[in-house]
Amino acid sequence: MVDLTAEFTKAKKLLLATQQAVEKLETTESSAHVPSELEAISQDVGQKLRSLQLVNTALQTAWKEQANQLNVSKQTVWKQKVEQNEQEYFNLSASYEGFIGRQNAREMQKRERAELLLRRTPGGGGSSGYSGRGKEQTQAQMMRSVATSHQVLEDIFGQGSAILAGMAGQRDRLKRAQRKMLDVLNTLGVSENLLRAAERRMKMDKW
Repeated sequence: MVDLTAEFTKAKKLLLATQQAVEKLETTESSAHVPSELEAISQDVGQKLRSLQLVNTALQTAWKEQANQLNVSKQTVWKQKVEQNEQEYFNLSASYEGFIGRQNAREMQKRERAELLLRRTPGGGGSSGYSGRGKEQTQAQMMRSVATSHQVLEDIFGQGSAILAGMAGQRDRLKRAQRKMLDVLNTLGVSENLLRAAERRMKMDKW
């Protein structure tokens, strides 16, 4: 039987490494960088996310197999751990997808600028001036570029909305888990003062 604690430890270590890689990717993207450097970091993030997905799947399988063998309080704790780990993976994946969308938009704009420059350059496939056909092509290209940028913004907005929805769902699950845990402790005869202390600690951990 798979060791649930060992699987969770492996998942948390990989999650931390992936978080650091995503932070490095976003920092490099927003600063002066060599394109090959950004590409290498992007590939590293993608690989870590794929590995994290596999580890999370193994963790969820181990949890489902062993849940019935745990008492109620431990079931609540482990369910919260597994769900939180999965939510953090989802958030990192959304951040990476947002980067890929921005990167694709930058590459497309770069190609369009190069094509436009080629049309303007004498001997580069067009005349130094603009013919009627050349103006129509330029306007059509600009409209495609605007449409592409608009689509990228919509994708980023959609990803952000999904993250917020996931966080809201996670908050509700944590609240339910907290109430259930306190009920269990109360049933076991834990004193009211200890219950209040535990509740204060949960609030402090949250902030």
